[in-house]
Amino acid sequence: MKSHTVYTRRSFLKYLGTAAAAAPFVTSGLMARSPNGVLRHASFGAAGMALGDLTVIGNWKGVELAAICDVDLNRTAEAREKFPNAKIYRDWRELLDKEGRNLDSVNVSTPDHMHAAIAVSAMHLGKHVYCQKPLAHDLHEVRRMTEIARKEKVITQMGIQIHSAAPYRTGVKILRDGVIGKIREVHTWCPKSWGDPSPQPDRKDPVPSNFDWNLWLGVCADRPFIGQEYYHPTNWRKRLDFGTGTLGDMGCHLFDPLFTALE
Repeated sequence: MKSHTVYTRRSFLKYLGTAAAAAPFVTSGLMARSPNGVLRHASFGAAGMALGDLTVIGNWKGVELAAICDVDLNRTAEAREKFPNAKIYRDWRELLDKEGRNLDSVNVSTPDHMHAAIAVSAMHLGKHVYCQKPLAHDLHEVRRMTEIARKEKVITQMGIQIHSAAPYRTGVKILRDGVIGKIREVHTWCPKSWGDPSPQPDRKDPVPSNFDWNLWLGVCADRPFIGQEYYHPTNWRKRLDFGTGTLGDMGCHLFDPLFTALE
């Protein structure tokens, strides 16, 4: 991928369709762990779920948090305080351009629409990837990411917080052991809802300072910025160009126990 290529959603999907056949961007030597025994890591995202991810990963013995990227520099203060030696970037492509050769792994903890673009680019550089759920914005992206991870022989994981929790594992074991007998029917539900029946506001608001709206849009079509948290930092989940609604966002929690327990 060329430096600072600006993808439209259509061009990125086309890119995903051909990426598996592309030549590797780096030599296999970059796949190896750092010679000094320290795993150098970068975080795409600096606040919210990203801050939780990078804090757990960055505090692990043997991990050096080398770089943090967030399109909103106003949301980097806590990450800067926790990891003062990490370089701060606003453009994810610039981070990979400048730091990629010396990185071992990354976490992608951005809004859903940018998961595939960032994760695929990192995997093509031979980086191991921890990507927050939902793995990508749509099923096609998920399938291509899986194929690319296998081709590049990198270690990947999707973040589902409760998957490793004791109650989850206990429930799975009880069902697998047949304690309640043969499972014939399953019901699952969620009280949350990311829906928004109100019409989109017909206005264009000033973009806050230190926030790059164009970088935030990423692979999606251009549109005016609407403030009052209509998109950023959390309500993007309700806007289907960027988030995946209730089913996409909560589906992993709803269906993961069923698929795991019933195999």
